[in-house]
Amino acid sequence: MEWVSYEEKQSDVNLAVELLTDAFQDRFDTALVISADSDLLTPILRVQRDHPNKRVVVAFPPNRSSAALKQHAPCLTIGRDKLRKSLFADIVSSPTGFPLHRPATWRPAARAPGGRLE
Repeated sequence: MEWVSYEEKQSDVNLAVELLTDAFQDRFDTALVISADSDLLTPILRVQRDHPNKRVVVAFPPNRSSAALKQHAPCLTIGRDKLRKSLFADIVSSPTGFPLHRPATWRPAARAPGGRLE
């Protein structure tokens, strides 16, 4: 018997709480929510309803989207090329000089001759 399990990190709940808190404390004019999780629709709608002067824009990761979010908020898609160009170096130093290493799985894929990704 095979059992598939998913770990709930509550990241959508945490993001929703922070979005609502920041709106109520007037910490933003425009919030950028980077997600395609339709569970975030309710807090986005609540911000729009209770704070009509605030704007929430949704940015979808590559190859992800949500019809529900598209219907209720301005949306854009972050292209893979933009992400690739935004990566930190393999090693970055913290303010104290401690080296922070990027995991190998986060490194960009090598390009084959002709520019194709392998």
